[in-house]
Amino acid sequence: MPTGSTSRLTIVRRGGYTDMIRSYKIFVNDGPVGTVGRDAVLNVEIPSGPLKVQARIDWAESRPLMIEVAPNEKIQIEVSNRWGVLLGLWGVTFGFRSYLKLERLQSS
Repeated sequence: MPTGSTSRLTIVRRGGYTDMIRSYKIFVNDGPVGTVGRDAVLNVEIPSGPLKVQARIDWAESRPLMIEVAPNEKIQIEVSNRWGVLLGLWGVTFGFRSYLKLERLQSS
């Protein structure tokens, strides 16, 4: 692979009570790249170019986040539970395709 054709993806998961003992599986371009637990960070080398990022837990998932990544760019994305404790049952049944939320963070 030529120099400069990869980038760094950082997935951030903050604290919270929903799913607190479970890890979220992270996928890039439909392939698994790792898991991230509560109050944790996952760092992954990714290819440059167009990417589809998604998070899953059991049968529930996030909506795909489509991003364009430049060579050597550092991307940060936060993953969280969209529904929280009170709406969790609704989230895993009717809202299973948007149970998790991915949000791109500003570069620092």
